[in-house]
Amino acid sequence: MEYQQTMARQCASQIRDWLVAGVAGNAVLEREGKTRSVSAADMTVLVRSRQEASLMREALSLLGIQSVYLSNRDSVFSTQEAQDILRVLQAVLNPENESGMRSALATSLFGLDAATLEQLSQNETAWDNLVDEFVGYRQRWLKRGVLPMLRTLLSQRNLAENILASQDGERRLTDILHVSELLQEASATADSEHALVRWLSQRIAEPDDNASSQQLRLESDRHLVKIVTIHKSKGLEYPLVWLPFIANYRAQAEGLYHDRQSFQAVLDLHKEKASLELAEAERLAEDLRLLYVAVTRAIWHCSLGIGPLFRGNRAKKGATDFHLSAPGHLIQQGQSCDAEGLRQWLAQLCQGDIALKDIDLSDETPWYPPLLPADNLAAREVPRTLTDFWRVTSYSGLQQHGSSAGQVLLPRLDIDAIGAVSSPSEQALTIHTFPRGAVPGTFLHSLFEQLDFTQPVDAEWLLQQLLSAGYGAEWLPVLLPWFEALLCAPLAENGLTLNALSEQDKRVEMEFYLPVDTLLAPGELDTLIRQHDPLSARSPALDFQQVRGMLKGFIDLTFRWQGRYYLLDYKSNWLGSTSEAYTPEAMARAMCEHRYDLQYQLYTLALHRYLRHRMPDYEYQHHFGGVIYLFCVVWSPVYPVTVSLPRGQMKNWYQLWMHYLQDATWRQ
Repeated sequence: MEYQQTMARQCASQIRDWLVAGVAGNAVLEREGKTRSVSAADMTVLVRSRQEASLMREALSLLGIQSVYLSNRDSVFSTQEAQDILRVLQAVLNPENESGMRSALATSLFGLDAATLEQLSQNETAWDNLVDEFVGYRQRWLKRGVLPMLRTLLSQRNLAENILASQDGERRLTDILHVSELLQEASATADSEHALVRWLSQRIAEPDDNASSQQLRLESDRHLVKIVTIHKSKGLEYPLVWLPFIANYRAQAEGLYHDRQSFQAVLDLHKEKASLELAEAERLAEDLRLLYVAVTRAIWHCSLGIGPLFRGNRAKKGATDFHLSAPGHLIQQGQSCDAEGLRQWLAQLCQGDIALKDIDLSDETPWYPPLLPADNLAAREVPRTLTDFWRVTSYSGLQQHGSSAGQVLLPRLDIDAIGAVSSPSEQALTIHTFPRGAVPGTFLHSLFEQLDFTQPVDAEWLLQQLLSAGYGAEWLPVLLPWFEALLCAPLAENGLTLNALSEQDKRVEMEFYLPVDTLLAPGELDTLIRQHDPLSARSPALDFQQVRGMLKGFIDLTFRWQGRYYLLDYKSNWLGSTSEAYTPEAMARAMCEHRYDLQYQLYTLALHRYLRHRMPDYEYQHHFGGVIYLFCVVWSPVYPVTVSLPRGQMKNWYQLWMHYLQDATWRQ
């Protein structure tokens, strides 16, 4: 132990001298014609265990030299900071407990001395204010979580600044934040805040060094002396290396060795002399291997801590045990000698670039890093306006002037129905008095998604859907015949009905993305589509922010009928309290008002591109059947009303959009 403590202090003194010489410009490193002063980041101390690392860090710390242990595998729950956080959490949960509050304030986190704590105890007003402060932390914990609460505590009390200013502050703050993050993760499964405190208490009582999430994180390795185990340093190189404890060794006390013939492990429980000698030979061979690894890590400089070692408690006189260590075996050629003999052996090696320096611990002046001039930092000003038009949007987003973030969350709803909420009434239950708005509209859409059009509507299934959605069973006699009439209602002159569509001939909620490589301008687009679609010509002007990126959408129903492909969109617009309100002109006005023409144009282009890549003989004029818009909530149980756009009225929408997206004049 005396050897280790002495060598740790000597190593720390040498590192301090190198740092002083580096600042003065007397210690420089040169590579490829470029020179620079030596700094702490160039220095590495290689050790064999965390115990040696602790000794080295302590010696460096006494001289004011910061270091970092890169091989630390300790659990963060074994640190003092974890225990301090536990006391703080207990105080936050119960700030009325004076004893718990005192324990929290006495931790190193707050950095309060005994006099300050005593003043708080004597000042009733100050103590009440402190309790109120911790009550606020508790409320934040309950509302936002444990991590936001701890960060608020660190910020309001300036704890981070005070901790960083203390000795080994960067290490401590890293551990505090690490424990805080683990607490936040554990809170997701903890039943309560008190359960989370119990969880932390259990982890502190039984830390797991093998758990990767608990292992101490690296606080920093920039401008710090690195301490690394020899095992972890294998394959790496460091500019300046110190091996202060390289002569240390642990003699084999057990007869554990490998048979020289079969190479099998052998344990001699009787500890025969021959077995111990074989075990000791294997120990020495391993120490020699580690010595080779350690010495070859250095690029420019390597210092070794050599001294006359005496094992056990015997008098430190006469022959030493140094020859049993790896460097002693090489230096003394396995021969035993006293301290003076060791000096003679070392003198024979000191030639060329090898020098011998005696231990000198007389100068323990701390290292004071030079104060660098403070830079006046300021953020650069951006003179121009930054606008990024790229985003993923949809027809709904465009129709809402591209400003409603809620449309990303409601991609399948009819925008016009969001605000049309029905009010309670005493009217008879008919399809016209069914609740209106975004939620009922979504409910009806979900029913269409689940229905098998070729089968009769199951009354028990429909009742279950109504009850699950919060509607009463009294609506079953209304919706059941309505759906039955819906499935057999004619949708076109060619005999098309929903119940004629098999599961193989339809796709529900088909999702698509359309790329928009150039800015999509509402005015230019509106002018173009008005030239080809009478419905667009009579509609109000398009108004949305210019956009480029991706247009996303969901087509309610895509189906195949008699070799042609159709689009069908359900609409939940409420146009009146009777079926007479749903005239073709009224539905056309609704189409214009909400610019559904833009919607079916986008859907048509998406389906066209899909079919073009799936069908080798695809032709738009031959395979595309048309678009059908169904105003669902207006249908009476007797006569469903539908609106259909004939195929001939489509005017080759895909050509129209391809013109917009690909014409070079629009890219300017």
